[in-house]
Amino acid sequence: MISPTVPSAQPTPRRSAWGVMRDVLFALFLREFKTRIDGRWTTALWVVGEPLAGAALMLAIYSAMRAHQIAGVDTVTFLISGQLSFMLLRSLVLRLMESIEANLGLFAYRQVRPVDAVLARAGVELVLFGAMALAFLAGAAALGHDVMPHDPLRLMLALALLVQLGLAAGLLAAAGTHGALTVLRPVVRMVFTPLYLGSGVLVPLVHAPAVLRDAMLHNPVAHLIESIRAALFGPVYASPDEIGLTLPLAWTLVLTLLALMVLRGRRDRLQVA
Repeated sequence: MISPTVPSAQPTPRRSAWGVMRDVLFALFLREFKTRIDGRWTTALWVVGEPLAGAALMLAIYSAMRAHQIAGVDTVTFLISGQLSFMLLRSLVLRLMESIEANLGLFAYRQVRPVDAVLARAGVELVLFGAMALAFLAGAAALGHDVMPHDPLRLMLALALLVQLGLAAGLLAAAGTHGALTVLRPVVRMVFTPLYLGSGVLVPLVHAPAVLRDAMLHNPVAHLIESIRAALFGPVYASPDEIGLTLPLAWTLVLTLLALMVLRGRRDRLQVA
């Protein structure tokens, strides 16, 4: 008598390294998003309120001075573009700086690495700021302000470079201030105060004194903010001829390489055994 054949169980296909990383990033993204928003409506409100408060304060000052235009463009859109750009960079760096400690217990799983936590938190920040930027632009358009970009391609390049610069600086801050080096974190936060004043967020570079403008032209963030405004407003916006994306690109490459070197050198201190 011939016994019926039983089909053998098919082996479970192994996932690729990219598949594992994709699933880990998605799970960490959901965890970070829920932690950031769920039960913390005041935090979500402050994400929108901080740049709005800064722009409203400066708008009140310029209105008192009867300045309806700055460097040839509308005051409202000038302030919103600078505030949102700088706040995105600052949020990326400061939030990513604490991403490793926030997910430290998850590193016991070999599939989860410190860089995954950094990338997942960066994704959350980009989603929140993207939604906030759309809300601001929609509100400005409803009030009659022109928000259509003059050069969309240049705008996308400048924004992508701004995000990459924030990601590289945030990764460097996360890996370089972990453990015993957390004492450096207040210094990182303090850096953003002079950087805010020296990046042309509130005053265009063409209105700055010559000596101060020469110093600001060595700041890659100033180049990015001016490039974003030039792409938004076109030739009507007055910006220095020296403005470009070469300096921010060089800074981004250097910070990315330095961040990867620090992450590689401190991997044993960042990973839970």
